[in-house]
Amino acid sequence: IPRPPNAFMVFRSWLWNKDGLKSVERDNRNVSRIAGRLWNDLSDEQRAPFRKMADEAKMRHAQLYPEYKYTPSFRKAK
Repeated sequence: IPRPPNAFMVFRSWLWNKDGLKSVERDNRNVSRIAGRLWNDLSDEQRAPFRKMADEAKMRHAQLYPEYKYTPSFRKAK
């Protein structure tokens, strides 16, 4: 079961779809770097809609998967 997206991931998806970064940048690492810089420059008021969308996604996720609990698995060192 995938984890629900946080506010930054919602912003990154919005940015990817809105600005047409698909045609400019194909490397997801660079897209994340660009989104990170833009995210850090946003004020709390500008971040609020993305936080609201993330909260809504979290509530939908809780309704779909009521027994879900995030349990990360750690890789053992070689």
